[in-house]
Amino acid sequence: METVAHQRRRPSKLDYEGSVMTAKPIRPVRRREIEPILIASDNSFAHAYGSVAEMLSEKDIGAMAQGGLEFFDRAGRRLAPVLSHAWELEGLVPTLEDPDPELIQGRLQAVVQHVADHIRRHPEVVADSGLTADEAIAALPQIGGGTLAEDAAHFPGGEQPSSGGIRLMTPGGWFHQTLHAAGLAH
Repeated sequence: METVAHQRRRPSKLDYEGSVMTAKPIRPVRRREIEPILIASDNSFAHAYGSVAEMLSEKDIGAMAQGGLEFFDRAGRRLAPVLSHAWELEGLVPTLEDPDPELIQGRLQAVVQHVADHIRRHPEVVADSGLTADEAIAALPQIGGGTLAEDAAHFPGGEQPSSGGIRLMTPGGWFHQTLHAAGLAH
């Protein structure tokens, strides 16, 4: 018989950081990588990222927003910033709020509307792409027809929808560049 000191300790949930334990089978299930959506608090700018690490690799993450930023995952859950002792952004963690994908889709639609308004006021931002203001506005993404993850794919850093069409998010793409210009001009 083993003594208490030699008994094998059963792992707890805390032993598997970033994992969730289940009763059966007895092995940790890793949570998926967070794919953050960043939205300026005034809905003037949005950006999607494939991972928190990718987002953190950008040194000017807040420069385009010129103000407050809010973070969400692709399920619509609000993400809270994790700050270092020097008050630098180190990561994001899900909050306890319920996901609200429709609210985030509404916010993304407001960003698209902001870009459309910017194009109307400054048609020269799309002229180098060979588009008129009307053509560019007609080609802006339609938000809310699918899932939040599908809608996030229309923004910088998002995966392109497989349905084809105009590739909006190439690094030099007109929507990508206009989104940045509109975010700076608010």
